[in-house]
Amino acid sequence: MSLLVVKDLGKSFGGVKAVDGISFELEPGELLALIGPNGAGKSTTFNMVNGQLRADRGSIRFAGQELVGLAPRDIWRLGVGRTFQIAETFSSLTVIENVQMALLSHAGEVFSFVKAAREHERARALELLEQVGMASQADRPCSALAYSDVKRVELAIALANRPRLLLMDEPTAGMAPKERNALMTLTKKLVLKQQIAVLFTEHSMDVVFAHADRMIVLARGRLIAQGKADDIRKDAKVQEVYFGSGATFEDEAAAVVSIVKAQAANEPNKGMSETRAIEDAQTGLLEVQIVQDSRKDVSSRDQIEPLLSVQTLRAWYGAAQILYDVNVEVKRGEVVALMGRNGAGKSTTMKALMGLLEKRSGDVRFMGRDISKDAAHRIAASGLGYVPEDRRIFTDLTVLENLEVGRQKPRLWPDGSPAPTWTVQQLFTLFPNLGEMPRRPGGQMSGGEQQMLTVARSLMGNPYLVLLDEPSEGVAPVIVEQMVQMILELKKQGVSILLSEQNLHFARLVCDRAYVLEKGQIRFSGTMAELDANEHVRQTYLSV
Repeated sequence: MSLLVVKDLGKSFGGVKAVDGISFELEPGELLALIGPNGAGKSTTFNMVNGQLRADRGSIRFAGQELVGLAPRDIWRLGVGRTFQIAETFSSLTVIENVQMALLSHAGEVFSFVKAAREHERARALELLEQVGMASQADRPCSALAYSDVKRVELAIALANRPRLLLMDEPTAGMAPKERNALMTLTKKLVLKQQIAVLFTEHSMDVVFAHADRMIVLARGRLIAQGKADDIRKDAKVQEVYFGSGATFEDEAAAVVSIVKAQAANEPNKGMSETRAIEDAQTGLLEVQIVQDSRKDVSSRDQIEPLLSVQTLRAWYGAAQILYDVNVEVKRGEVVALMGRNGAGKSTTMKALMGLLEKRSGDVRFMGRDISKDAAHRIAASGLGYVPEDRRIFTDLTVLENLEVGRQKPRLWPDGSPAPTWTVQQLFTLFPNLGEMPRRPGGQMSGGEQQMLTVARSLMGNPYLVLLDEPSEGVAPVIVEQMVQMILELKKQGVSILLSEQNLHFARLVCDRAYVLEKGQIRFSGTMAELDANEHVRQTYLSV
């Protein structure tokens, strides 16, 4: 008998059918990946199983018990654990105190005044931390941890109720390749040892193909495919609506699968040789064309005055200094990657350049003018576009209204020639998903759709240079492919892009040069070819 049985599940928001009659089952000891394009209904399905949303119709049976109508806390106490896309921990508490809080909650003693909370089930908390490899850091505050370690703590918290079913919402979001596959390898071991069933959503195809036992694919609220990795990979409908050509992930996914298989067979050397062979191989016509296009006219750009020149940039959050003498430059028609692990200072650099940090210093020149002391709205009006990682759309406004908010007048280059000008229709051609929902409020859009809207709104300002913060994070491969084409289109028109990114494969497709940040300092500067050749930098600072 299956542990989780979902039948004819449906949920609507107004006139939009977010989930439309889907059915699937999940066995103990199985990892089932729930994938699909942005807006497919994955999060809605996930939240109905978890009890955060109540289904309009259908059934969700866990170990024979109906979950529809139960509160999330009641579902949790039945043995359903949960992790979140953005790690949910108490940053002011220590690692072990976070796990103890979960144990207190499970025991119903959160508000007990009989004994000190710090003494509650300390041995059990340490046991859980040992399972996820965090026992040695038990007494460190969560605020001092690397992001990958925070994810491990969250996994320990999710295991505190001894779950039979574990729900993992984009468990590797924001993590470097080695970190995310290490986390999923650990999860797989725990699943097999304890016979836990796992339902997880994920956009990183290397993770899905390497670790999922089966996959179910949603599109527009309906289940369009289910099966093993090879079946899903070959499915024409899935390729059309979700994978695209595969150029943005195929070689990376294949490399990781080979490593995981080799590790499972205790043949690490074989895995590494397969990985190197895959990295050296061509990955399809689209990728080759993209790489060739992205390298055009690099030599001629070397003679051009930079659009953006940054010298000795420093920035603080309160009393904490985050950036230390960062030097960056971007020339006209150039795409430059700002790379590093989560917390390296990439987003802080973007915010400092846009004048969004109160405390900053250094020389920032854009289009030949000093903007280091300008307010954010004046910087935006000068033609520097910004696409933040957290999207920041107006949820009460429609797609069209959000675009109109970003509209600025056409611009000219210093020589008097017209700079690129974007219209709503051009943007709907670039992002067809937006063209299908011009009057939908931003708050009723999926995360990936909101990401597209944020990019489109920035382009309505007709920028000379765009700051793109983690554009590939949390979006479907087919949308990542659209992002690639969008970046190349901007580049052809002479627009420059400074791209904050953790995904080295994505950066390879579009970027000419890269800067690598670690703890707020530039550790590497060079071409993408030089970064590819520098194994020390890739392994030390990018975990690649």
